Amino acid sequence: MFRQMSRTSGSGCYYLNSMSPESQEMYLRFDQTMRRSPYRMSRILARHQLLTKIQQEIEAKEACDWLRAAGFPQYAQLYEDSQFPIDIGAVKKDHDFLDKDLVEPLCRRLNTLNKCASMKLDVNFQRKKAITLA
Repeated sequence: MFRQMSRTSGSGCYYLNSMSPESQEMYLRFDQTMRRSPYRMSRILARHQLLTKIQQEIEAKEACDWLRAAGFPQYAQLYEDSQFPIDIGAVKKDHDFLDKDLVEPLCRRLNTLNKCASMKLDVNFQRKKAITLA
């Protein structure tokens, strides 16, 4: 259904290098004859990135709210202070006195925050890289 295109400058995609790998994949999914203008495509990609960021923030807020309600406000505070990602194994050792039924949801929320924090770091790294290349 989709034709695979190379990522070279000869394919007419002169601005692919400035995109994130996820954005490049999205751009390259379109068939060459149906490809949108660069301006429209950049708007679509920007909207996609914004929606991803909003979803990420919602997940992080829900995880922090759960942590506070469950009696683990220190982890929510660590996330808000940008001290994530944290080691889940160390958390399990710190809370070995808890039942497995409570440790599993705790680790699930912490994994969500770790994922959100690493995505934030990736975005900041790409921005810094783009600024230094410009």
